[in-house]
Amino acid sequence: MPSSSKRGLAVALVVGACVSALLAYSAPLGLDYFAPPCHPHICDDGAPAIDALAAGRVHSFFANQPPMGSFSLLVRAPFAAIGDALSGKELLKYRLGAFVCLLALAGLAVALMAAMARQGRSRTACILIPAAVLVNPLTYSALDFGHPEELLGAALCAGAVLAAARGRAVWAGVLLGCALATKQWAALAILPMLLAAPRGSRMRAGGVMAAVAGLLVAPMMIADPGRFWLAQKSLGLALTYQHTVTASNVWFPFAQSSTGLTPDGGHAITQFSLPSAVGHLIHPLVIGAVLAVAVAYAYRRRGVAPEEALQLVALVMLVRCLLDPLTYSYHHAPFLVALVSYEALRRRVPVLSGFAITALLLMKHVIVPMKDASLVNAFYLGWTLPLAVALGVAVLAPGRLPALLRRAGAPPRDARHITAYA
Repeated sequence: MPSSSKRGLAVALVVGACVSALLAYSAPLGLDYFAPPCHPHICDDGAPAIDALAAGRVHSFFANQPPMGSFSLLVRAPFAAIGDALSGKELLKYRLGAFVCLLALAGLAVALMAAMARQGRSRTACILIPAAVLVNPLTYSALDFGHPEELLGAALCAGAVLAAARGRAVWAGVLLGCALATKQWAALAILPMLLAAPRGSRMRAGGVMAAVAGLLVAPMMIADPGRFWLAQKSLGLALTYQHTVTASNVWFPFAQSSTGLTPDGGHAITQFSLPSAVGHLIHPLVIGAVLAVAVAYAYRRRGVAPEEALQLVALVMLVRCLLDPLTYSYHHAPFLVALVSYEALRRRVPVLSGFAITALLLMKHVIVPMKDASLVNAFYLGWTLPLAVALGVAVLAPGRLPALLRRAGAPPRDARHITAYA
């Protein structure tokens, strides 16, 4: 690598770290981050486990493990220890932990920037498009909700597929193994990662992935099996669907509303639920849909550029959000990170990423403040369903895009342009 390229890469890494620091510094204390130790009740709060590990209370760390995986807890704990030494305030510890999660996104953005530069893309494109991986509406949402590990997992999944596409099977396995030990939804990226890897290296990538995930998960299981399985079981508590349906999914139009009290009993709120029989079918439906799309991709797109698997990740992560009754805004981070990464490498103009980011901004700043759940659902479905269809066509049958665009009134030139980078 030329010295000028090395200097440029070093500068990009420093800038990415600075932007990550600014984002973390501006974050409030996450809604789902801090709570007193919540055993035996399982909650999403990472603070009890992180604080315990930072203070060297290993038994307490295992006894307070939340439903999220161990990897983000392990990488955030040293930073929480620094925050504890500096001030002891929970906000500082949260921000320092968020910083290390944001660094993963920054690293992915720099890798994309370098790849785009090698493709001969313009300097403006090399800066602006990868920057959207780090600075976008979902980054702020994840920080506000207290789930920076969602961003870490998104970066690890996209990075694993990108490493597999570059023939780096061991790195791909390591990254996805860490992702699986960060958030359970990372399992949706296993097939895309394996499909992106060269045929002769898939077993190696899968083996490394399983070994890394096992090394990170096994201690949590062995040290406190009761707490571990209670945490895993809590992920399925929503299957009873008692007042647990959000407005951002395809199921909301079929939900029934009721009035309940906030957890502290302070005031009444409107809640939504689905029949339990429907709820039990949804998670198998998500798994079945993802498997069907991945198998169809493997059959129909043999021999395509390995980076195409990033678009497959974007599609399956969006399908997961559409079909999950408990979808929140930050759950879309893996979808958006994968989509931006794909379009950075394979399209001259990131049309779908721009559309998604614009819709997310409107959702956050215009639609949601109106506090009308039906309006939120209508707007959400109005942009996610067409985008899912467009991604589905691009993933499984890119040759049909020109015909679809002609029907929509787009000129043939646009159709050829998009097909060239699909």
